[in-house]
Amino acid sequence: LSKLYILLCVLKCTFLVYNYHIANGWSPQGFMNVLFIIKWSLLYDAVCIALINLPLFFLCAATGKLLHNKIVRGATLALFTFANTFLIFLNAIDIFYYRFHLQRADAVLLYVLRNPFANGTSKTLLVAVAAIAAIAFIAWFVYSNILKIVTPGIWKNRFPAVAILLLIFVSLFYLSGPKKLLPTYPLTELEAVQLPLAQNSFYCFLYSMYRQNEAIIPNMNYMSTVQEHSLFTIYKKNAPDSFSQKNIVLFIMESVPSDFFEATSPYKVIMPFLDSLVNKSTYFSNAFSYSYNSNKGITAILAGLPTITDVPLYHSSYTSLSRTSVGTVLAKNNYSSAFFIGDSYDDFGFAKCCKWLGIQQYFCRQDIPGNDEMEHHTMGLHDEYVLNFMQQKLAAMRQPFFAVQYNISTHYPWDTPKTFNNRFPYKNSTPPMKSMQYYNDCLQQFFVEASKHSWYKNAVFIFCADHWAQPDNKNIKVDEVASFRIPLFIYDPAKENQVNISSPVSQLDIINTFLHFGALKDSFVSYGVNLTDTVLQKNRIVFTKLNSAVFQAINDEYVLGFDAVEGKALYCYDYKKDAGKKNNLLHNGSFAIADSLIINMKAFLQTAGKHYRNLR
Repeated sequence: LSKLYILLCVLKCTFLVYNYHIANGWSPQGFMNVLFIIKWSLLYDAVCIALINLPLFFLCAATGKLLHNKIVRGATLALFTFANTFLIFLNAIDIFYYRFHLQRADAVLLYVLRNPFANGTSKTLLVAVAAIAAIAFIAWFVYSNILKIVTPGIWKNRFPAVAILLLIFVSLFYLSGPKKLLPTYPLTELEAVQLPLAQNSFYCFLYSMYRQNEAIIPNMNYMSTVQEHSLFTIYKKNAPDSFSQKNIVLFIMESVPSDFFEATSPYKVIMPFLDSLVNKSTYFSNAFSYSYNSNKGITAILAGLPTITDVPLYHSSYTSLSRTSVGTVLAKNNYSSAFFIGDSYDDFGFAKCCKWLGIQQYFCRQDIPGNDEMEHHTMGLHDEYVLNFMQQKLAAMRQPFFAVQYNISTHYPWDTPKTFNNRFPYKNSTPPMKSMQYYNDCLQQFFVEASKHSWYKNAVFIFCADHWAQPDNKNIKVDEVASFRIPLFIYDPAKENQVNISSPVSQLDIINTFLHFGALKDSFVSYGVNLTDTVLQKNRIVFTKLNSAVFQAINDEYVLGFDAVEGKALYCYDYKKDAGKKNNLLHNGSFAIADSLIINMKAFLQTAGKHYRNLR
């Protein structure tokens, strides 16, 4: 037990050092706060070790004679070797996985794992070999130690051992508190940014598996139904408009931060075509993603729904909740619909999501003729091939149509074709920036060709990122507000006009905008508003999901962190004046500033809880 404990502590220290800059040093609030982090870190590791291994010790101490049976002994060895190997390995890979997921590993891992050899480079093989070697070493280490424990005859004097084990178990239960014992409760005594430093990956995985059932859904009644409806409702209806239906083309940009589009950012990408397009578009300079994950971003964008579960909504047990299936609804208005991606079929569950939302056609790598001979990104085909294929399909689609392209070139590890010419090497200096310039070039060719077709004149183009990502892979920092900011703009060739909207907007607003351009007259379900309705944009509050327990409410000045489990506000910052988030207004008694955000957050969570429980 002590060996496991020391090993997990070493992994935790490595996690701290490797990810120190990502979390801005984990924002310690003084000596007592550091002690709390250490306390909970040690306690989490101890509880995880106890959870797995105390049953083994009890088994051996209480039934020592059974260990003489080779079958029982072999099964015991295999079971506990696997469990402990999984415990150690999950904490080890999280050292590296954290910077992509921005929280410790959870049940989402079950839905993002894919065949790494389909498109990967030689590095993929090296990583796989290293992982197998690490697993083998960990398994040998665990096996050799458990072998000594299950040796017949070692447990002759059983009763002192049982007493000691019971003492350990009761002590851990007392220290952690009955509500916080695995796997039914999140840690809320630390700042949200500090949680990953204290947590154990095995705990997070178990807790997220538990949260796949109804335990995840907020079930607090903060206010009357009348007050809730006055603040927030999911039943929307766009204001009537005189224009005819538009062809709608959506470009979901993978892992693209707003930094790439902001003139004042050190990571502004030089991308002549997209820059020129923005200058003729309605650009939302304060747009936010709902979460950090692609499989939650696609649901927010295409369905207007927040994913409350840890696993993707379209993989959860809540797929029957009331929703507006964009493909089905637009089809009733005579629309055809299609989704295009260069990845393999149903990676990340996107094919399932499209089917769930009634999108009629799903095109992936396998559908593109000659794809095996085409140069590919680690995640699939390069964007130029997918956009060329999409161009051909759009020319043949029945109008009006709704089409989505989910690009992959801007996804880690930002591979670009051998023929790619970085025309601005001193400006577009980081790999993510270079990949964005490549996507810009691909889009330029797409628009040159598209402008020759009749459908183009009656089309509207919407650009939105699925989530924020680091603009610099070597200088990574995560901020509660900046790490949700994404580019979002609408280009209408028939109305070329530069407009900048600075009010906060959300991915959840995009489906309302689809249905506006689709001239839908009926009411529908959405957590957003129509982006073209300037009246609705005033005094906006948008919502983001920071981790499994903490949600955020953001307006044009402040950000509020709210614990959905305990139903209380955790922090409130003036993110414009206090960029470093050093002055928690709640600690200073400034609740009046946060009151509006708190009451709107409670309305949002109460509405979402009832919606998921089929009470809406």
